[in-house]
Order: sequence, then C-alpha cells, then structure tokens
Amino acid sequence: MCRLFGCRSRDRGRVSHELFHGANALRVQSREHPDGWGVGWYEDGTPRVVRSLTPAHGDADFEKVSQFVSAQTVVAHVRKASVGRVAAENTHPFQRGPWLFAHNGTLPDWERVRPPLEALIDPSLRGELRGETDSERCFLLFLTRLRGHCDPERADVGSAAAALAETVALVREIAERGDARASTTFLATDGRLLLACRRGRTLFLSSPAPDRSGACGYVAIASEDPGEPPPGGKRAWRLLPEEALVAVDERLRLRVTSLLPR
Repeated sequence: MCRLFGCRSRDRGRVSHELFHGANALRVQSREHPDGWGVGWYEDGTPRVVRSLTPAHGDADFEKVSQFVSAQTVVAHVRKASVGRVAAENTHPFQRGPWLFAHNGTLPDWERVRPPLEALIDPSLRGELRGETDSERCFLLFLTRLRGHCDPERADVGSAAAALAETVALVREIAERGDARASTTFLATDGRLLLACRRGRTLFLSSPAPDRSGACGYVAIASEDPGEPPPGGKRAWRLLPEEALVAVDERLRLRVTSLLPR
C-alpha cells in the first residue's frame, strides 16, 4: 500500500498544495504510509529525483522540496512497505532514462510470482534491478513492453498506453490464482507523456475541459482524493472507474479508456 500523485501542465507550476498544504496532501497521507517518500520532476527534459526514508510528515526536506519544485511534470510518492525493505533502492519513483514510475498496490504470493515475472523482463533491463520490490519489476516489464512498440527515449502516447495495458495483463496472468488479486495502480511519465491506470486501488483525476485543439491546461492524478482543489481555479477531483487507463500526450490531450480488451 502506498500513495502517489502526478501532474502534467502547460506551464511550470507548483505542487505544494497537493504535496504539503492541502487538507489531505501527501504529507497527511504519509502518517499511514511512513516508509519513505520520493519526488521527481523534469528540468529541461531531464528527470530529477529526491528520495528519503523518513516519513514525509516529519521530514523538513519533504517540506523544502514541496515548496521548491516548479515544473511542467511532477511525480510524488509516499510508501507503506509491503514487498522489500525500507531502503533507498526500494523507494519510488523509480527511474530509468527519461522514465519515472510509481506504484500503489502489491502482488500476492510474491515469492511464487517473482521468478516468472522477472523472466518476462528484457535481460539487459533485468541486469539493472537494484531493489527487492514488485514495483520495480513491474516498471522494468513496462519498459520491456515499450521497447516492443517503439524507442522508449522517443515514445508516442499510443505505444506507451499499450505497453502499460500489456504490463497489467501479464502481471494479472502470473499473479492471480483463485481469489488472489494483483493491485496494479501505476503511474508513469517521461516528462512529455503521462500514463496511469487503476486496478485494485482508487485513482482520482483533476483536469479542466479541453480547449478547441483538444488540449487541457493541466492533468493531475492522485491515488487518494487530496481534498479541496488548490486556489487558482483548478477543478475538483473525480474518481475514475476500476480498470481505467489514462493517457496524456505531449500536447496535453487527455484520453481515458479501459485496460480491458474490447
């Protein structure tokens, strides 16, 4: 169990309300998810990530980062450890190249699931495993599937959405036996694209109506309702349906579809 937040916006924006000041900001949520935090953002297309093993609600660095970050793309996460130690290498968001990835949920019967899941990861990526979590392995499986569609360094939104849906389907096939259910609520971005999906955990979205070109001024995703929107006219949060798949392209065109095959 964890909590996550992500946003893409046309202009550089601050996220201190969602991370720190809001009534149900990540700082507040970290009281029940105290096993470290991470914040990632992009500067001139390059990801920067800060992580800590201290609970966000008691960490002065979390407050500093929350106030400091102003970017078009931000990902944040607070962790409640289920698979893997409380350690830097197990702290979200994970990074490979331009991609950041965060997970809310867990895979059941992990010792059984781990070997066949790792076998699906491209060997060159498998050699880069740093931690013990199911989340990092899901991330590398996503990158493996993305490589099958396009160059991950220059991904298009259709390929990225397809890769995320394939990742969820493969994890489901491996992990679910009997009544077992894999919780695979994921968030991924390369700074230009933003992808998210809901399975087994709640997921909320905030975004204005699109303009004439179909683009939104911003799109924000959260695994738990952060409460009232911040000042400045941002829209209230709405709960997405189970199996929702969110895809935001480089022009901030938003599409919400389903993980389930048609």
